[in-house]
Amino acid sequence: MTKVSTTRERRFEDLYEDYRLDVMAYCIRRLGSHDASDACSETFLAAWRRLDDVPPPPESLPYLYGIANRVVSNQFRSLRRRGRLDARLAALGVSGAPDPSLLVVQTSRAEEIVAAVRRLTPKDREIVMLYAWEDLPRETIAQMMGMTRSALDQRIHRANQRLARMLEPQASPPIAQEGGGS
Repeated sequence: MTKVSTTRERRFEDLYEDYRLDVMAYCIRRLGSHDASDACSETFLAAWRRLDDVPPPPESLPYLYGIANRVVSNQFRSLRRRGRLDARLAALGVSGAPDPSLLVVQTSRAEEIVAAVRRLTPKDREIVMLYAWEDLPRETIAQMMGMTRSALDQRIHRANQRLARMLEPQASPPIAQEGGGS
C-alpha cells in the first residue's frame, strides 16, 4: 500500500466519521429509517469515488448534503415505481407487508407539519429542510442552491408564510343563535 492510498483512505475515514451521523439524519428526515441507511451508504460511496472533489471542512458537509440530495431524489423515484407496482399487485389481489417505518407513532400535529412541508414545491421544501432541520447557515444554503442570500431569505420567508397558512386551524363558521330573543 502506498502512502498516497493510505492518505486517501485516512481522509475518507475522517470524512465518514465526522459526517456520517449528519448525513444519516438528513436521509432519515427525507426517506424514513427504512431506506435512509441505503441512501447514506450511496452518498459516501459517491464521496469515495469523487474524494478529490470533496472540499475541506467546513464545506464538506454541505457538499455531502448535495450528494445526498441527488441520492434521495433517486430513492424517491424508486419508491414511486415501487408504489405503482404495489398498486398493480393490489389490483390483482396481492398485498405486501406494511412498511415498518410507517408504523411509527407520531403526534397528529407532527403529521400535519410533515404533510404541510410535503406540499411545498420541491425547491422550497429542500430549502426549509436544510435551514430548519439541518441547521445550515443561510449563506451555505444559498450557495448550495445557486441563489443569492437575499433570494434565499425571500424563499424562506414565503415558505414559512405558506406553512403557517396551511397549519392554521380551520376557522369554523359562527354558530347561529337559535330561537328568538328579546
